[in-house]
Amino acid sequence: MSSDRAAERQGERPGEHPTEPAAAEPPLTATGERVEVRPPSVTDIEAYAAAVTLSERRLADFAIPNPHNLPVVLDSQSPTYRTFMVHALDAEGSHGLVGRINVANVVGGSFRSATIGYDSYDPYAGRGLFAEGLRLTLDLVFADPPQGMGLHRIEANIQPANHRSAGLVRSLGFVHEGFSRDFLHLPGLDGRRDWRDHDRFTLLSSDWPAVPYRPHGHRRTACVVTGPSGPGYGYAGVSLAAAVAAELGIPLFSASVVDSTAALFELLRASPVGGVVECRLSGPELRMGLARAGYEPSGVPVLDNAVDVPRREVVRQALAVRAAHA
Repeated sequence: MSSDRAAERQGERPGEHPTEPAAAEPPLTATGERVEVRPPSVTDIEAYAAAVTLSERRLADFAIPNPHNLPVVLDSQSPTYRTFMVHALDAEGSHGLVGRINVANVVGGSFRSATIGYDSYDPYAGRGLFAEGLRLTLDLVFADPPQGMGLHRIEANIQPANHRSAGLVRSLGFVHEGFSRDFLHLPGLDGRRDWRDHDRFTLLSSDWPAVPYRPHGHRRTACVVTGPSGPGYGYAGVSLAAAVAAELGIPLFSASVVDSTAALFELLRASPVGGVVECRLSGPELRMGLARAGYEPSGVPVLDNAVDVPRREVVRQALAVRAAHA
């Protein structure tokens, strides 16, 4: 019997064949238009060495590239540390490795959170391939097991000078959530290793897929420190205003630097994180300035300025300011 006649007897049209269901991709793998994402394997070692070597000079601005550490990465794979390799579907005659993404410090239970770090490799960097790979990886991070990791929150920590990396995560919907002082001991643009401050960006499974470049999600914190300013105060010395601003990680706007009262509160209004205002104002003028800066005046703590304030008192005042905006 011909295949066409057999098909007719089974209720099919001649020339048609039953459609096989698509095979599900293995766990922790995904394929997009230009890249595929999968866990690392020993077959990646040669390509990885070539990719990191080719990209080493660029990566060294903010990281410590090592072309030969993939075997260590392979040995480290566990439920609390996952690596995803981004491969170009068209290798274009090169090594084919677009980038590497690490999902580390994975904590389950009620937390279901992790940190994410990554490197993109030449000659594919800057062409959108890595962004596609990171998007696919986030799909896997938030997908339920066994296909994905089942996480609720992912955090990326980026040096403030690394604008390209910050732009990448924000283009995927990460929100700037905070600032961490002396967070990691890494190289920077000055060419030396040191303890580096980092900006903290986060993304939640409930937001994914997310709107790109969403507004910053943190609260704007503010307080006013009244009293003397000038030599020995403000930016010229260690005053309570300067110490509290440093403790909170927000700007100090001082009347000893900004002569105009209107300009002082305009700086506060324009700051996405708020700030500490150091001035001699009180009463209606102070309340009007805070209102114009977007604050409910009664909710902004007002402190008395001083110098050489004990560390314990600085911390106490900073905690009170943060609690006022909780």
